[in-house]
Amino acid sequence: MSKPNLFQIATKELSQDGFFTWLIQWADSTNEEYDKELNVTAKSFVKLLSNNTADVLTVSAGRQWNNIDIWAEVNGDIFIAIEDKTNTGEHSEQLERYKQIAQEHYKNKRDNLFFIYLKTGNESIATINEVTKKGYTVIDRKAVLEILNSCKSKNEILIEFRENLNLIESQTNSFNKLEHITSNWKAAEGFYLKLQEMILPEWSDWRYVANQMGGFLGFWYHWTSHGDYSLYIQIENAFDYGIKLIVKIGDWEQSVDTLYSVLAALQNISNQYGLNLIKPDRYRTGETSTLAIVENTFQTNSDGIFDIENFHKTLKILEKILDTHSTDKNK
Repeated sequence: MSKPNLFQIATKELSQDGFFTWLIQWADSTNEEYDKELNVTAKSFVKLLSNNTADVLTVSAGRQWNNIDIWAEVNGDIFIAIEDKTNTGEHSEQLERYKQIAQEHYKNKRDNLFFIYLKTGNESIATINEVTKKGYTVIDRKAVLEILNSCKSKNEILIEFRENLNLIESQTNSFNKLEHITSNWKAAEGFYLKLQEMILPEWSDWRYVANQMGGFLGFWYHWTSHGDYSLYIQIENAFDYGIKLIVKIGDWEQSVDTLYSVLAALQNISNQYGLNLIKPDRYRTGETSTLAIVENTFQTNSDGIFDIENFHKTLKILEKILDTHSTDKNK
């Protein structure tokens, strides 16, 4: 049994808000006499937030100014607004509102305003790209750990926060085993993040999808138009209930006959590539429907190691099948 960790118990964003506000306050030079190493680390963190190499001398910081999670003023002429996230994402145009509030309040210091999206959990690259388009700099877990892991302070608060972040990082990177992907949420997210990197520059996205069967962590990409319907690739990770690679249909006139006819057309192509597409147990029509399941795609060796490179090759073949069908259909 591992020793208790405060931040594995206090997992809400408010707890993390408190930690980062506390760390930023430690960057003020007057705190060097209490813990020099912690002061140095805090200064490095503030420099990261403000993209600044100048000396950090005076710092004040707090929480919930005009609903902004964390704010900081540095050296009297720098203002930092931080939207702090653990496992949730931004919503309701909150980033635009917070940016406007700060810009109006600091009209004479616009060149020294910094807007940060601080994310210690995992988030889809598609979502992160949208955040950057709104004028925010994304500081992720890796960037935070690079600073915290170099800190030599014996402060227990910092040590426990760092240990928790390192645990999250380790779990996220444990997707080399299929049993981890289907049993640990962070490993499942890590698998999807790795896939997104491999698929770039093509757009892809992932998130939790609720349904009557208990929901799943879904991943989708590669939309192809076929005239009167569209097809795309999806992964459904239902954890204890299994993981599968499927082809979905949408933008269509809902008909079971269509499902059967499109499946037959895809199978004629997939057989040429040695990929076996099968019908789900039961066809259900909806706004989007499962058209086909790709068999034997999540294979492991005798040690349970999942070959993600081989899986990526399967995805590329599946892309070719959909592309070929699109070309044939649109001739």
